[in-house]
Amino acid sequence: MISFDLECGNEHRFEGIFRDYDSFIDQMARGMVTCPFCDSGDVRRLFRGCSIHARPSTVTVIDRKTPNLFEVMRQIESHVRANFDNVGNDFAETARAIYYGIEEERNIYGQSTQEEIKELIEEGIRVLPLPPAGTLEN
Repeated sequence: MISFDLECGNEHRFEGIFRDYDSFIDQMARGMVTCPFCDSGDVRRLFRGCSIHARPSTVTVIDRKTPNLFEVMRQIESHVRANFDNVGNDFAETARAIYYGIEEERNIYGQSTQEEIKELIEEGIRVLPLPPAGTLEN
């Protein structure tokens, strides 16, 4: 990303942010850069002092930490607990009620037996068993 200070013919100053210098030149040439205050297309770039933005050093592929399966499962579990309704042991009944329009549609989680999960899937109700990450890791 690149940022330029711009000014229109009416002396309104504003900032423009572009993907790169070529994008800036292209948009200027096509008249796509206009003043956000007066919509004037008479825009010019203001030249300011040099600004250098430090970038973090690039990380090699080997140094990059990729989460393992258990970390990903913990993240998923955390997301579900924070954003879904816990219906406890009534999961299968509530899932059916939502599927058949008896209850309001929403994301839920809870406990269910393998047999109940199998029956839900056979009925066309999409479920995703999610074992607790902590019990699998040990």
